[in-house]
Amino acid sequence: MKLQEKTSLKIKIWTTKYGGLSKTIEAQIENLVAQYEKQNFVQKVNQSIIDGTVLLREYQGKTYTITVLAKGYLYENKVYRSLSTVANKITGTHCNGKKFFGVK
Repeated sequence: MKLQEKTSLKIKIWTTKYGGLSKTIEAQIENLVAQYEKQNFVQKVNQSIIDGTVLLREYQGKTYTITVLAKGYLYENKVYRSLSTVANKITGTHCNGKKFFGVK
């Protein structure tokens, strides 16, 4: 069950127990949940990373494309030595590149 479905179910339970929320509040909640799901979407890759593999990652409403090269990762016409470096550039914080891009 998706987070949005769970939230809708919780709203229905709340409504039955305490009375209804305004349509405005319900819409705001559903929009926030949809934004959360979109920001945390990671396209999982269940294969080895080989030369030419293209990694896609949606983060904060923008899709990022990284191409795996023999010696590095191509992002915005620049070659980086590690996925973590690319992930750090995208997020502005330190994070594990393999986890960020959903690869093993």
